[in-house]
Amino acid sequence: MDPIAVPKLTVSFAVDLEVDYDPFVGRTPTQVAAALQDELDELLFEASPDVVGVFTSVTSIAHNE
Repeated sequence: MDPIAVPKLTVSFAVDLEVDYDPFVGRTPTQVAAALQDELDELLFEASPDVVGVFTSVTSIAHNE
């Protein structure tokens, strides 16, 4: 017997994170963004057992004074 196909949804969000940044710690803004992206991906997988794929991208990095 063939397995029953499970319907899937793709849900898209736009999220802006404002984080404290110390340029003297040794990580570039791009490295900080990549680390945050990795953490976000992990959190989204942990949020629900129904999450089977997480596809994120950094769209911009801006210095806010």
